[in-house]
Amino acid sequence: MQLLVLFVLVVLSAATARAAALEDSTKTEGEVVLYSSLNNEQIVTLVDAFKKKYPFINMEFLSSGKDALLSKYLLEVRTGTYLADVYQSSVFPIMNLLEKGLLARYYSPEREAYIEALRDKDGYWNGMYLNALTMAYNTRMLKPDEVPTSYQELLLPKWKGKMGFVLSHTEWYFAMLQMMGEEKGQKYMEALSKQNIQARIGSSLMNQLMLAGEFPLLVSQYPTGVEEFKKAGAPVDWVPLDPWFVYPIGIAVTAKNSHPAAARLYVDFILSAEGQTFMRTLSRIPARKDVLPNPPRLMEGRKLFVIKPASSAVYNKYNKEMLGYFR
Repeated sequence: MQLLVLFVLVVLSAATARAAALEDSTKTEGEVVLYSSLNNEQIVTLVDAFKKKYPFINMEFLSSGKDALLSKYLLEVRTGTYLADVYQSSVFPIMNLLEKGLLARYYSPEREAYIEALRDKDGYWNGMYLNALTMAYNTRMLKPDEVPTSYQELLLPKWKGKMGFVLSHTEWYFAMLQMMGEEKGQKYMEALSKQNIQARIGSSLMNQLMLAGEFPLLVSQYPTGVEEFKKAGAPVDWVPLDPWFVYPIGIAVTAKNSHPAAARLYVDFILSAEGQTFMRTLSRIPARKDVLPNPPRLMEGRKLFVIKPASSAVYNKYNKEMLGYFR
């Protein structure tokens, strides 16, 4: 028992010394630059929380959609410009950066609070929050007992012409092929494409069309977005499917940066219980095991199906296939 207590004290002492050394190095750098696919308002909230804890750090950030953000960063790299110290986005563009050698290894001491599927085994990225994908429906047009309880039910004749699909949800297509197997998954998609589905780009747009009565059911939607509409009194809800499709929005330190210590300190903050609690206030699903989302049922009782990341070539191939089914 005494040896165990001594070991714990040594570990805590080492962790404290490491944190102090990182903080001292960060004071020397004085700045960190963040590129993020979060919207501007949400980034400001996170940045304010970080600066409140570390007021000696000046933080600059760029906010853009995941595709535009990736294009901008890769263009900068081609011109020899390396502004970003930290990169936050969907795991799929992050895999693109990893392939190109643009990410640095960083084993944050906070990473042990995350399941293996939500962190890179080689330390190049870590999940910071989760996007879940499920069905959503207009509660004025459908009663709870009328809502499909599986994706197979969507092939029934009664759903023909009554569904919408978000064309930017390539991750959903990944999930279906990974869950069913590629051959069965593609046969399913062929059958689903014959159901006269309304498909457009934009989660918010498709929610609005559903609420306007254009169709009663959305095949793929973020339940967190549905929860925001519900808070505003909109007649909408989501379906607690089994399995529950999720994929990580990752955070990574860039390979070439000007503020390596500040970048690591920011990553530690985001992955900490404190940072993940702030993530919850942004209507996001925290990736950390010990921080539940709001409402908790977004994760409690769910059987997770974590969508596996893929190379940029595979992502582009699947995206083209998916668009072929719905356009």
